[in-house]
Amino acid sequence: MDFTTFLKQYFETIGQVFAISWWWAGPIVLFWLFKMLWRKYSLGRHLATLKYTVLEIKPPRNIERSPRTMEQVFAALHGVWSTPNLIDKYIKGRWIQAAISFEIQGVDGEMHFLVRCETKFRNFIESLIYSQYPEAEIQEVEDYTLSVPKNVPNPEWDLWGVDFKLAKDDAYPIRTYKYFQEDVTKGMIDPLAELADVIAGLPPGQQIWLQWVVTPEPDKDWQGSVKKLAAKLAGKEAKPEPFFLIKIFNEIWEIITSAFGYISSHEIEFAQDAKKEEQPLMFKLTPGEQQVLKAVEESITKKGYRTKMRFIYVGRRDGFDRSFLSGVNGAMQQFNDMMLNSLAHENQTKTFANYLMVESRMKQAQRKIFTRYLDRDFDGPTFILNSEELATLYHMPDMSVMSPSIARVEAKKGGAPLNLPVE
Repeated sequence: MDFTTFLKQYFETIGQVFAISWWWAGPIVLFWLFKMLWRKYSLGRHLATLKYTVLEIKPPRNIERSPRTMEQVFAALHGVWSTPNLIDKYIKGRWIQAAISFEIQGVDGEMHFLVRCETKFRNFIESLIYSQYPEAEIQEVEDYTLSVPKNVPNPEWDLWGVDFKLAKDDAYPIRTYKYFQEDVTKGMIDPLAELADVIAGLPPGQQIWLQWVVTPEPDKDWQGSVKKLAAKLAGKEAKPEPFFLIKIFNEIWEIITSAFGYISSHEIEFAQDAKKEEQPLMFKLTPGEQQVLKAVEESITKKGYRTKMRFIYVGRRDGFDRSFLSGVNGAMQQFNDMMLNSLAHENQTKTFANYLMVESRMKQAQRKIFTRYLDRDFDGPTFILNSEELATLYHMPDMSVMSPSIARVEAKKGGAPLNLPVE
């Protein structure tokens, strides 16, 4: 049989199958295609109706609070989660949960803390922050990304960016603020101090942007894997049940062997599990393994968020200094723990190109991540961070961070004296 004959028979067979099955397979395929296209259309229509607000948070000048304070904010923020019903999905197009973006902007040597959220959540977020930082100042500001041309890179502006991912499974937490402690005084070392120092050295025309786009994750969707990991680390991992037919075969085999033993007049001795003297778990695990188990178990008690993390360094070509990339990457390295988890670059999103058409491919990568940053979308790698991990990465630095880069409230607010004379 030559190749032409083979192709002829091949397509004839496909035609016969289609002629027989079109009447029931066709509607299924068309329904699936319609559902996929309607989801995309209705979601796009829903997103186009959303209105967003950008808030800047200025921490108090003499703040004496650890990142644990911000952890309370993230724990309460989980309340924005709501389960969409069929009408919300198929009619209103609300297929996804509300996304809130926590951002840090470094510009002109100053460090700004911002939150971009749907306008309807503004009062809720402000109340959460004021409840933990009563002396903070929150005000609506223009989106800082508008200060940069949308066609970056161009002859005047350059850009470098990357998405982050976790080096291990989400169930392993990163190094959190509880492990940032000075050995002598036992005081906490603020995790954002190094980043503040990097931003303080930024020359005019250069900016550093960090972004954490988060949406609440239901407990049942992520805590199961954490519990399995904790059981595995503790040596209590449940063994999978044998296949149904294998269980029947084992029972039949046990009956046959017992019968032959009875016929041969041999005393039947059933196997007994050897009793081993169990040692306490703390003696089985090394100190490092105990620390990992403790960190994993504690993460189950926190609230989880689906997270997209990005970093962009953008600025005018005159003065564009890639050494700042090393500074920010070094600041991120302090959250890494070889025994637990680490933040790593997602190379597919990194703005670099080698070998062929380097310049055009580089521009495409730069504009792609820049557009995603502006849209605050979830495209690319995402991972789960709990409230403690998020608070470690994004919080109001305390007064121990002496860097002049942090934009703080200039004066303490207070009410008027009660005995003020009134005319």
